[in-house]
Order: sequence, then C-alpha cells, then structure tokens
Amino acid sequence: MAGIILYIITLLLESISVVVRFGIVSGLVSLYAGWAAGIVAGVVAGLGPIIYSLLVVSGIPSGHILVRRSLKARPLNETEGGQLEAALVHIRTSGVPFPQHIFTVDTEGLNAAISGRTMYIYRELFDSRYLPGVVAHELGHFNSMDGRLLLGIRALTIPGGFFIAYLLIGLLRWVAYGVSTVLVAFLIVVFAFFRINLVGITRPIFGITIQFLRMSIIFAVGGVGPALLGSIWRSYLIDREFAADAYAGRMGYANDLIDFFETEVLSDVVIPWYEQPTHPTATRRIASLTEVAAQFPQVFSLMRSNQRVRPSPPPAPAPVRPQPSAAVRPQRGTAHQARRMRPAWLLPVVAGLLTIAILVGTLLVASPRSRSADLAIPTLGPTPTLGVPGAP
Repeated sequence: MAGIILYIITLLLESISVVVRFGIVSGLVSLYAGWAAGIVAGVVAGLGPIIYSLLVVSGIPSGHILVRRSLKARPLNETEGGQLEAALVHIRTSGVPFPQHIFTVDTEGLNAAISGRTMYIYRELFDSRYLPGVVAHELGHFNSMDGRLLLGIRALTIPGGFFIAYLLIGLLRWVAYGVSTVLVAFLIVVFAFFRINLVGITRPIFGITIQFLRMSIIFAVGGVGPALLGSIWRSYLIDREFAADAYAGRMGYANDLIDFFETEVLSDVVIPWYEQPTHPTATRRIASLTEVAAQFPQVFSLMRSNQRVRPSPPPAPAPVRPQPSAAVRPQRGTAHQARRMRPAWLLPVVAGLLTIAILVGTLLVASPRSRSADLAIPTLGPTPTLGVPGAP
C-alpha cells in the first residue's frame, strides 16, 4: 500500500512534466504541420509516458522489449534452461508464480533482476550454487509490486530521455566552464584590484545555473516525480529488499543468501535522476536473514554446509578402562591439595643442586691425567695430534 501511495504522489508531481512536454512538442510540431497536428502530438508526448507507466504498474506483460534491448539480453539456451529447472525443483513444486519471460544477460557477475514482469539472469549465475537462492529473492520482487513500480517510475521518462538529458547536461557543463574561464580572464584585473575571490563568486552561480537547467531538461523528458521524491523512493526500495530476502528465507533459502552476501552482492539499481544505491548493506541483510532462518526450515542448508566445509569424521570413542572402586581410587581434590602444599622454593633448589652436580662431574672428567712417556708418543707434523701407543 505504501508503494501505491508513493506512486500516486509521483504521478501528481509528474503532471508538471506533462504540461512542459505538451507545450514544447505541440509548439514545435505546429510550426511545420499546423495547429491540429501540434495538439495531437503534444497530447501523445505529454500523456504517453504516464499511460504506459500506469499499464506497467497494473500488471501487463512488461520489461521484455525495451529493457531487453537496453540490456542486450537473449533467450536462455538449452543448457541454461536445464540448469535453471534442475536448480528450482523445490520452487516449482511449491507452486510459486514464476515469470513468463526469462532472459540471459551476458555480463559478468552472480546477479539477477526483475524488471516489470520479466526476469533477467546473469550468465555466470547458471553455473553457481547460489542460483536457487538468488532466484528465490527475485521471485520476492516478482510476486509483489516491486518490479512493476520500479519500471513504472522509469517509464515516466520518454524513450531516449536519459541519453538526451545526459548529453545536454554534459554540454551545458562544458559551456559553463568555458564561459567561466572567459569571464575570469576578462575580469581578472578588476577583481584582483579589489581583492575579490572570483572563483568563490562564480562557482555557486554556475552551479545553481546548471542545476536549474538540469531540472528544466527533466521537466521536458520526464521523471520529475522520481527526481523530487528520490530519497523517499530509496527508503522504500531498501525496505523492499529486506522483504524479498524474507520471502526467499521463508522458502528455505535464508542460509544460502547469507552465504551469498558474505562473498557477493546482488545487482543494485538507481532511481531515475537520483544516483543513490537502493540496496541495504550486506551486514544488515545477513542479520535479518539470520532471524528468518531461525523461524523457517532451510531446505539446502545441509547441502551448503557440505559444500563449504567437509567436516572431519568424529574421533573413535576411547576404550573404556576399568576404574578402581571409590575405596582405592585417589581423590582428585586430595592430590590437588597435596600439590598446593609443596613449598614454592623446593623446585628451584632441586634444579640448582642438579646443575652443580653436573658441573662438578664434568670438571672431574675433563681434568688432565698424568701419563707415562710410553703411553703416547707425539707425532711429527704441524698439528699437536697424538699418535697411537707403540708407533715408531
């Protein structure tokens, strides 16, 4: 319900863009094709995006023509179709509504997305064990109004409007920089003489001018409502990400998504004219999914654990040894007390006595002994080696 109310307010604000677009298009067409043709063209240009947006939100098949073209997506091949069916056996048997249109995006990453009533799956995700969990998350968006609302607010901008706006805004920035450079060069002497910070004066002026022209372009191409309500839409879509995670968790994929968010992230989307991420942090999502996993059984948690860590087999039980009876078994407390009663200086004294005994024995063994001359005869040579007794 909150999404519908927010969408209605967005449409009311979008009426500004409808009026501006009607005036521009009807005026230009009237110059070449007459007043009647200009009115018709203005009505179509002004109300066309609004009507298409309403149809998308109402639930007509959408997201499989223009979005597919922009993403350069393609139909699933036989291998990808088999991998998807094998991974989603549990989802299929649960009777969850599934998108009619599914396409593959040849882009790196383990991501998927819902646009309108169409699902897009990145090619690398088909070979990943995270495929069931990620698709279950996207089904949470599909079986709510998330995909339709997001495509609906994007549909408020005329086709090609984003490209036109970015092109014009970029051109305006270059013009503003050029004008500011010429102005600085022309007035540098005057402002230097009066010691006025020219940069500090011109920068806010040109910044405000570019923002004003930016909003004027948005009024013409559409998207005024999302631009003015961007922060509110962002907060709503972040909450919807938690709802989609909970949807997948109730289907038994909370642990899989927890494992996924520890290494990967789902594709993020932005609100038209509001370049801010609409996905919560992975830490918050993991905390939310942990609570869901504790409430619902996880169908693939055991399989995930086996894939991540191969637990070592439990150690064999130790053989049972006969224990002495209580009458002859020494009490652990008594032995511990006996150890505690030993004086602290006893161990150092014993170690010192042993060390002294070893040193004395070593000196006695190594002391020189008197030998008779016939026991050892020195040999000739440069080294003081001793010959064998009796050698010549």
